[in-house]
Amino acid sequence: MPRTLPLVIALIAAVGLLGCDKLDPNSPAAWIEKLKTPERTAAIAKLGEMKAKEAIGPLMEAYKEGRDKYEIIAALTQIGDKAAVPTLLEALQDTSAGKAGQLAATTLREWEVKEHSDVYINVASNKTATNEQRYGALQLLAEYPVPKAEQPLLTILNGDPDLQPIAFNGLAAEALGKLKSAQAVPGLIACLWLDDHLHRNEVPKCRLALNRVGAAAAVPELIKTLERKNRQVEDRAKKYKFHIGGLIEAKTAELLGDMPSVDAVEPLIAALKKNEEMPVSVQNDPKKAQIFVMGGVQRVISVSNALAVIGDERAIEPLLEVAGNPELALEHKLSATQQLAFLGNPKAIDGTKATPGLMALLEKKINKQDPVSQGFRVQIALSIANLLDGTDEKTMAAFEKSVAAIQAEIQGWIAEDEKAGADKRDIAAYKEWGKSYDEAMAKIAAVKECTTDPTCWGKKLAPEEKNIAVRLVAAYRLAQLKDARDTAVKALLANIGDTDLVVRNVILFGLDRLADASAIPDLEKAKTADEELAKKDKRYQGAAYTTELMIAKLSHKPKG
Repeated sequence: MPRTLPLVIALIAAVGLLGCDKLDPNSPAAWIEKLKTPERTAAIAKLGEMKAKEAIGPLMEAYKEGRDKYEIIAALTQIGDKAAVPTLLEALQDTSAGKAGQLAATTLREWEVKEHSDVYINVASNKTATNEQRYGALQLLAEYPVPKAEQPLLTILNGDPDLQPIAFNGLAAEALGKLKSAQAVPGLIACLWLDDHLHRNEVPKCRLALNRVGAAAAVPELIKTLERKNRQVEDRAKKYKFHIGGLIEAKTAELLGDMPSVDAVEPLIAALKKNEEMPVSVQNDPKKAQIFVMGGVQRVISVSNALAVIGDERAIEPLLEVAGNPELALEHKLSATQQLAFLGNPKAIDGTKATPGLMALLEKKINKQDPVSQGFRVQIALSIANLLDGTDEKTMAAFEKSVAAIQAEIQGWIAEDEKAGADKRDIAAYKEWGKSYDEAMAKIAAVKECTTDPTCWGKKLAPEEKNIAVRLVAAYRLAQLKDARDTAVKALLANIGDTDLVVRNVILFGLDRLADASAIPDLEKAKTADEELAKKDKRYQGAAYTTELMIAKLSHKPKG
């Protein structure tokens, strides 16, 4: 055998061994090697796509080199292993990489990394950090609040929205609400009128936070604000010219409606009766004049609602005074009438010696050509039907007689106008009013059948009942059945996911009056369902928020 043959065989074997050691170009190991080459950026992205856990260490080391920081955090996020948390925390604190820090914060929230609150507090408080990083840190504190964050969060809550993003105020409010921070109440109340230069606000978060803190701490400060004794709110109101017109009373009353307290009744009545003259300077500016008028309307609506939710008998007479005052705007009168039905006291039907009740207003003669008064009379009839409980047969009979007379009058107008060839729009309006009185009579038929039986009303509230008017009166009646609380609450909760949001509103009112913390699991399910529906129908965003408010309120009512 030639002497060169063994050498050839050895060379072939060596080449074979080298081939076996060569990396697969599509393997994580091959891409990890490329982190140190000009293909670094592509390698980072590829390792993220591959979710290569063996790349976590090399990527964390690569971050320290100070290049491609966002891309590395994105890759670590894609891989999804908590071994990368130290680098995510480093990015959150890295003031040279705001975008990477925000992504790191989002990932830390998704991974439910709760145990690094000191880092989150420091970043949120660090004014040299980018807004993206501070925002991310505040999101983490809002998701996982800790008591030691209270003071730094109070500073942020009270920050000027001209000097920091107003979203910071909202996230601080969210965290402080979850901490039930009584110290946050003044700042949360001030937040209700806080706008930035783009007219953005964080009112929903601050309102929810106040509800989470609870009535014990919030109501005294809210009453002080309603009585116009809150210096912080007043100073800002004067600075931005909303100290007149009713906007302060309206917003405060909304919160007092959230946290019903008998202590608020007299201050609310005073706010309801308040009558501000429009200054000449406002009269001469159409835009300001409109804002002034709408502020007054909102004041009456919000105050009436708060009084109704509290349910105190002292509110009946002042609400009737508003309803019966011919000088007031229709919106004022409608609100008072509607809220008397929510208040639920049948004394509103007959009124007092000093103040005519709803029945007297119903029986007032109205000009055929006065559509405003006609529409108001319809609302009076519907409110009376919601107040009647079937136990006062005399009042029931009087109401039915009055409605029958009105219906006969309307039929006469229709016949008269059809014969005369009058405007068809007028005839259509008469027919619509007639339908509304039919709704009132449908309510009365249900009242006669169910009277004070919660089981019967529960059946009337169910979706199987196709008449919405009947379903609405069922919800009203259940809300008033304090003597059958457990059965009434069960019936209301059975329908808490109702897709008719008008019916849902009355159901929530009933739960507010009757339910306690034991209703929260059902409300949580309803909120989750609303959030899913909201992805296709934005109306349900409001429904989810309202349900979350109810959860916050009921959290302060012990079970049983």
